[in-house]
Amino acid sequence: MAANKNKTSYVILGLLNEENLSGYEIKKIVDLRLSFFWNESFGQIYPEIKRLASEGLIAVLEEPKNGSGKQSKKYEITEQGKAELQEWLKAPVEKELIRFEILLKLYFSNASSSRIMLEHIKQFQLNHQRQQLLFDQFEAQLKQDIDVHSNHRQILMVLSFGQKLWKSYAEWCEESIKLLENAVAGQGDDVHE
Repeated sequence: MAANKNKTSYVILGLLNEENLSGYEIKKIVDLRLSFFWNESFGQIYPEIKRLASEGLIAVLEEPKNGSGKQSKKYEITEQGKAELQEWLKAPVEKELIRFEILLKLYFSNASSSRIMLEHIKQFQLNHQRQQLLFDQFEAQLKQDIDVHSNHRQILMVLSFGQKLWKSYAEWCEESIKLLENAVAGQGDDVHE
């Protein structure tokens, strides 16, 4: 049964297995905690929430009206949802897909200039430096509260994977920036601008 669902459903079930959340809170957690290895849009999350609720895998919790008079919907995982999550966790991992637009652009950059690619790579480097700082903060907090939640040790392993990737990204950025700066200094490169 688990192989028939899309991965968005397991993101939702997994997060709801930790705590009751609204659709907005699910998206916020994905963007904050999972962004270095997973992404989901509101356009993926909300239809999947509706489908999971219709299948009885999650249930709607009506929250009291907030200060604006709106009623906030939160969701909780059902026993059937927990069973579905367990089935997926037991299933073999499918082939991992990797997509880096920066690498795709670099691959085809002979049709452009080294100066343009240099700016792209510097931005890539900056974005990953910011994310690494954020995850360093998460790591410190998790280590401080290691026994607060049963999955904190697993989350630390996920963070370790990301930090090792970022170290590789940083090394690659430094090497690529030097090569592209040399190409720009060579003056003959920018004929495509």
